[in-house]
Amino acid sequence: MKSKETLPYDKRIDIKTVKYNLIESKLLKGASAFICDGGNKLRYLPLPNKGDVSLILVPMDCGDFDYRFYLLTIKNNTIISDLYVEGIWYEPGGPELEEVTSFKIDKNFSVKVKTTSLGSPQKVRNYIIRDDGKIIKK
Repeated sequence: MKSKETLPYDKRIDIKTVKYNLIESKLLKGASAFICDGGNKLRYLPLPNKGDVSLILVPMDCGDFDYRFYLLTIKNNTIISDLYVEGIWYEPGGPELEEVTSFKIDKNFSVKVKTTSLGSPQKVRNYIIRDDGKIIKK
């Protein structure tokens, strides 16, 4: 799961042009919960590792929303933690009900998740990725 990305990471994924890596779900304990198409391959984008903890972004574009990504941490071929970090959520009825979520990861593996929506204050949540792979709220 080698990444071409470097930290700090602060990008948005273009779902029209993104090219995913694939891994057989049986090679990764817990992966089946993050496969949308009913197949046996997990689609992912690799991020820089933290020691022996791999970080990947996984699209969760099944259902009503085609732009949703989860950050997964993996250690010993097992998914340790997951966190919704990027996407757009909305209620039927118009863009004024749209919620946009984005994230950044700094060089210390602190994760900042920002959610904005019209008419509401911006929400910022801070997390840290521990050496054991757990994502915990700061």
